[in-house]
Amino acid sequence: DGLGDPVATVDSLVFRPVAVDRLGGGAADDSMFHVEWRPQPLPAAATMALTSYEDLGASEELADAVVWRAGGAEGAVSAEAVSARLAEALGVVQGLLADERFGTLPLVVVTRGAVAAGDGAADPVGAAVWGLVRSARSEHPGRFVLVDTDTDGPTAGPDESVLAAVLASGEPEVAVRGGTTFVPRLARVAATGGSDAPWGEGSVLVTGAFGGLGRQVARHLAERHGVRDLLLVSRRGPEAAGADELRAGLARFGATVTIAACDVADRDALAGLLDTKGADVSAVVHVAGVLDDGVVTSLTPERVDTVLRAKVNAALNLHELTAGRDLSAFVLFSSAAGVLGGAGQANYAAANSFLDALAAARRAQGLPATSLAWGMWAQESEMTDGLADADLRRMARGGVAPLATEEGLALLDAAVTTADAPAALVPLRLDAASLRAVAETDADGVPALLRGLVRTPARRAAAGG
Repeated sequence: DGLGDPVATVDSLVFRPVAVDRLGGGAADDSMFHVEWRPQPLPAAATMALTSYEDLGASEELADAVVWRAGGAEGAVSAEAVSARLAEALGVVQGLLADERFGTLPLVVVTRGAVAAGDGAADPVGAAVWGLVRSARSEHPGRFVLVDTDTDGPTAGPDESVLAAVLASGEPEVAVRGGTTFVPRLARVAATGGSDAPWGEGSVLVTGAFGGLGRQVARHLAERHGVRDLLLVSRRGPEAAGADELRAGLARFGATVTIAACDVADRDALAGLLDTKGADVSAVVHVAGVLDDGVVTSLTPERVDTVLRAKVNAALNLHELTAGRDLSAFVLFSSAAGVLGGAGQANYAAANSFLDALAAARRAQGLPATSLAWGMWAQESEMTDGLADADLRRMARGGVAPLATEEGLALLDAAVTTADAPAALVPLRLDAASLRAVAETDADGVPALLRGLVRTPARRAAAGG
């Protein structure tokens, strides 16, 4: 107790195994989340001097913060539009960080309709900007604030008093809708189902099929769900390492496997594939992706485009070229880096934030879509081979633990079978103990997005008697 006297003595402790079916819930209940925008009043606006990014070098007096109004959607969503907007955003971020005169001056990035707070789906192009800035913030804490508005006009947005209030609140991300402010918090999704996944009667197309996760997905579809027709696609196709072994393994489950070499980011090549070998495709699982990691100050538009090609270009091609088909499922493998931000992965985060918004846009059009912003899998893949022990320790301190393969596949099943599940989901294994430990020593040390999931236990000391 508070005086150091014992209150109980334990003579023995016995552990016994418990059947999983007696526990209730499981990975799908504990590890499926979505981003929920919650109303939150802002504090009274402090007196702050704000200057626009364009006027930054002209002022003699240093402002309290810089504002860059990135605007909103203009024209159709295209790979070219994403590339151009991200190149602009990268230039602004790097410009602020490169000039020592600005010290730790924060940059407020104002977008329009980039997040799905309130009614309507997010603009995928603006969502990509949010992903890039989130990762920049991971590398430079306190330097970047994101504000999204629904105000009409290409450069319109909240007035300076609202922006000053956002800065005073300490919230890194805020959406303004009709005068009400919202903040994002990760919330659990009550997952159901898992056995009757809607994979349809036709062929299931899997991109990136010969990477670590692609192989697991293909095997799971054949073994667990009895999918009998698989179209496995990668840039190397039959020449990919282990292609023959995977085909033979899937055949043992009764699956007919077609392996095709196709760069899905090449629209003409994909159209040709869908017209021939993919004529009966009834479901799509887009797993493919590449990395080109580097801190945000080292990135170039070309390095950003390298990552966009495998994720954004390919997803848009799949979206547009299958829009006229009666698909039963359209699943995009995204990454939690786009939601939480990932140090050294601004390009990758941007690409995956785009996927999440694209899925929501498809749903708004009445098309099937699920984007899964995965946390790290324990399963080795091209995406995790480059992670050093330091990276894994950093993620663990942030409360993120690896997903076992079985957990990940169960979450995939739950995602496509849960009724009324949001289009953009975050399957993520959180280490609640690590998050609580951070909260107990530094409440502000818990990322804002995760604060709705952490309850710090009250410490009580009883006086001895």
